[in-house]
Amino acid sequence: MAAAVKEFETCGFDNTSMNRIAETAEVSKRTVYNHFESKDALFLAIIEELLETTESLPDFPHEPDRDLAEQLAANARHVVELFTSASFQGLVRVTLSRFLMSPHLAQQTIGDQKRFRVRLVRWLEQATAAGRLQIEDAEFAAAQFCGLLQAFTFWPQVFGLEPMPAAAEKERIIQSAVAMFVKQYAV
Repeated sequence: MAAAVKEFETCGFDNTSMNRIAETAEVSKRTVYNHFESKDALFLAIIEELLETTESLPDFPHEPDRDLAEQLAANARHVVELFTSASFQGLVRVTLSRFLMSPHLAQQTIGDQKRFRVRLVRWLEQATAAGRLQIEDAEFAAAQFCGLLQAFTFWPQVFGLEPMPAAAEKERIIQSAVAMFVKQYAV
């Protein structure tokens, strides 16, 4: 799969052959076909890995006695580390390029993007129920917060417009996003 990601990222899905993937993986073409019946099946396995990686982020229940900003920043650090990891960026580039050409494929394989924010939505709902946040639409607020992080640690890097932020810059981005969010929604 690593060879496929490398080749898809370099040459695109349509311009990559199973032969080239086998060469890059330094295995026979038969070995590749023993694991994946087609290039499409290999692509679906890459999507599954992307989904599993995204959904493996730790859950974070609301802690009523802990500072809201600390809790939100701790979650944001996990998200930003995922966004800025080279392996995740590679998976995203490969899938994004194919999804742009076949939007229906994105809907069929990934479905509703809300699934990626389910942990944050749950935390926001818990903090709101505890009277610590005033949020009418947790889905909307979660999308806002994720957007604040993605604008600096995901999209510019996916498109190669900016380098990965250094550790200090990541923390600055996180702290700024958390401060803006808490200022808007804290009771």
